[in-house]
Amino acid sequence: MRIFLVGFIETRKKFWGTKLSKELGYSFVDTRDMMAEKAAIPYSEILKDKVLYIKLEQEVLEEVLVLEDTVIATSELLPGRADNMDRLNEAGKTVFLRAGLGCIMMRVSKHKNEIPLLRGIDPDTVPDFISIELKRRNPVYMKAQFVKLSRELKMKELLEFVRE
Repeated sequence: MRIFLVGFIETRKKFWGTKLSKELGYSFVDTRDMMAEKAAIPYSEILKDKVLYIKLEQEVLEEVLVLEDTVIATSELLPGRADNMDRLNEAGKTVFLRAGLGCIMMRVSKHKNEIPLLRGIDPDTVPDFISIELKRRNPVYMKAQFVKLSRELKMKELLEFVRE
């Protein structure tokens, strides 16, 4: 079985993915880490080159679609390109970890300079940028089979969903 965690930045995909994989005795991978390893450069550098990003994203997608007994945290961008979200739904169980603007802003404020998506953005416009991106991406994420606010998620309900 494959379990895909999708969502925007700072929705705790890696946190929940690590916990869930330990509970299930599964492997855990993060597509951003896989892309960085493949390119031998930091993920933030990959984001600067759209052609390279798309190439690596598709290579990594093909790899994770055939993994067995793995929890996969996807980059915030992966589900929204082409038919990727449909492919994730066909290949395994999908979980959309939601977070509201306030929650994301609280988490982002602690280390916004480390978040590649926010580099180079005027700090005064970050809330507007995130709000616009959430409105644009959430309809794709909402195609997931299980949707829950990240801060309200309990391991028991996540396990119930993946074991259905």
